[in-house]
Amino acid sequence: MSVSDWGPSTYGQPCGACAFDWALPLDDAAPTMSAIAASYGDVLRGATGREQHPDLSWSSAAYERQAGDNLRIWTERLRGVALGASRRVGSYDENELARARNYDTIPLQAALWSLQLSVAEWLEAVDGTPRSGTVLLHPERGAMDLREVVVSNIHDVQHHLWDIERTLRWET
Repeated sequence: MSVSDWGPSTYGQPCGACAFDWALPLDDAAPTMSAIAASYGDVLRGATGREQHPDLSWSSAAYERQAGDNLRIWTERLRGVALGASRRVGSYDENELARARNYDTIPLQAALWSLQLSVAEWLEAVDGTPRSGTVLLHPERGAMDLREVVVSNIHDVQHHLWDIERTLRWET
């Protein structure tokens, strides 16, 4: 199954939670990612990062940190393939990563700075990856072409922003 089928079948088209449209064209990726990522600072302005929604397992800041870490992982994958590495990518457990990085001890200001670096590096990696013929083989999602990787990554960033927004609405 490709991610173009995986995303909508997992989250709905559009995503039933964050309203992400899986039909996003590749040419719209850079401005869309930049706009969503820039929203994190605005949404988290005045937050402590420790806010917790009762239906979610992470704090508002942990969702922000996961967005940045996930982009770095996909940046490495895209760079690797563009530089001739294996198309096979490994999976990772986001909860184990959160525990290993101890998300709740990373200052919110530093995490927001890190997210902006992650976005810039991701944009550079996407720009440096051939649009044609690039296919990554994901253990759960199957074969993913560049557009499928990009759309999936943007959804992750938007969905985590939505998680933060609903956490902060619940807290007030």
